[in-house]
Amino acid sequence: MASRRIIRGGYAALREGAALVVHAGADVLRLSGKDPLGLLEAILTNALPEEENRGAYALLLDPKGRIQADLRVVRHAGEVLVVAGPESAGAVRKILDRYAPFSRVSVEETGLGVLGLYGPRAAELAGLESPLPEHGSARLGELLAVGVEVPVPGMDLIGTPEELRAARKRLSAAGAVAATAEEYETARVIAGVPRFGMDFTPENFPAEAGLLERAVSFEKGCYPGQETVARMRYRGHPNRTLHRFVLDPGEPPPPGTGILQNERRAGTLTSVAPLPSEGGDVFALGYLRRGVDPEGPLSAGGVSLRVAQDR
Repeated sequence: MASRRIIRGGYAALREGAALVVHAGADVLRLSGKDPLGLLEAILTNALPEEENRGAYALLLDPKGRIQADLRVVRHAGEVLVVAGPESAGAVRKILDRYAPFSRVSVEETGLGVLGLYGPRAAELAGLESPLPEHGSARLGELLAVGVEVPVPGMDLIGTPEELRAARKRLSAAGAVAATAEEYETARVIAGVPRFGMDFTPENFPAEAGLLERAVSFEKGCYPGQETVARMRYRGHPNRTLHRFVLDPGEPPPPGTGILQNERRAGTLTSVAPLPSEGGDVFALGYLRRGVDPEGPLSAGGVSLRVAQDR
């Protein structure tokens, strides 16, 4: 763990300028056929906006309401794309292939990749007059740009590997700074944005991971697992909930370390920022069990921690 404070480089560009982040392993699928939007509405937790060129972030659940994958729907000029991270890609393809034949929808691998352009100068360097709305899309030459709000505002650029390489070269010349995976991961954890495969898995419900507001619509039609999601929201409480923590100085414990309160197991760390923030703090994400006092003493791996205040 680096002891320096982050004051320059890719992390500073994420906060103050424009940073480039390569999303290795992202999978971009194209849906076509009779009614691809109808298929997605029937299986996703979130509603798709009626506006043209607007998509959504959503989850795929099993019939018991547990999260199987997360994804992003991208729409532009009648084209429907599904973008999944490397941890979700396999499950997304498997579930889409299961339902697509019944809806007369084709699912196609595109071979496209994703390059993130984030930070307050992202729109400027991309040649846009104003930032794209979240999940809104626009053509930038051969690239498709999609608005992003979390963990860092900006946009994702979708294109072929050759197009993305050219974009990286062009944007770097214009002043964008390459951010390392560690710097982007630190920004994600500090922002409190959970990641599939780390902070939520097929063992979790949306309410546990704090995803109801971001990824679930309670006004849309039925989808697998909807009954459990609604029941947990209106009649019950999750057995554990995800929190953002600030760790005291010391060697940060790794993800998976148990959280203790009064020498009893209180939860588990799921993500630990690889680098300290610009203020020198180390942030982490993790679950606390129901009944644990979030304001009480907490520790993990011998290091004290506290629940971070909402930003």
